[in-house]
Amino acid sequence: MVKLMFEGVKHIRKAVWLVSFVFFTTVQTAHAHPHVWIEGHLTLLFNSQGQVTALRHAWKFDELFSAFSLQGITREKNGVVPAAELKTLTDQWMLNLADPASHFFTTVSHGGQPIALQKPVHTQSNLDTQTNQLTLSFELPFNGPLALSKLSLEVDVNDPGYFVAFDYKGSEVLTLSGAPSTCRYSHMPPRPLDPKSQRQLGALTPDQKELPEHLRQLVRQLSHQFKVTC
Repeated sequence: MVKLMFEGVKHIRKAVWLVSFVFFTTVQTAHAHPHVWIEGHLTLLFNSQGQVTALRHAWKFDELFSAFSLQGITREKNGVVPAAELKTLTDQWMLNLADPASHFFTTVSHGGQPIALQKPVHTQSNLDTQTNQLTLSFELPFNGPLALSKLSLEVDVNDPGYFVAFDYKGSEVLTLSGAPSTCRYSHMPPRPLDPKSQRQLGALTPDQKELPEHLRQLVRQLSHQFKVTC
């Protein structure tokens, strides 16, 4: 995970996302890992030629982490968080997510070959004032358009440090925006961990920066795997 997450901060606007939730978790009495829960949705963007050009993430954070992230921010009278504050929060999160150790918790391959992702665009954070949950959305463009007529596209979403747990719920966990009618996708959720593995991960302390190799192997099982063919 990102090294910056282990540095101290006093104010969320001077922090980065993965730093802030370490302080959040120091007041937790439950298991050390994971610390943050995200309900995700994935969108693949296609151009007019039927080629995929980018992916879009939408991540809704759990109520506790959302509330902690908003500490110290003054809301407007109607409960809305000022746009400038949300932009600052978004910029901080994106800066830290770009670290190679996390790299947006996303890997992409085409026909088994890794695909490089460009810098994120259309970054935005929103607050649902009814549930008090923050949602972060952003797009990761590919280096060039990809035709999927012969080879499949695979997208894996996972935090290798198991500080963040992802969940993709419902029958529409992925949207193929602008895709040809022949395109289909499959979603393979993480394989359930056995009780022993759950206890090992749950016993990790909040200050443990790196997972042992055998636990890293376990965490790889927790990847959400998406496969698209056209």
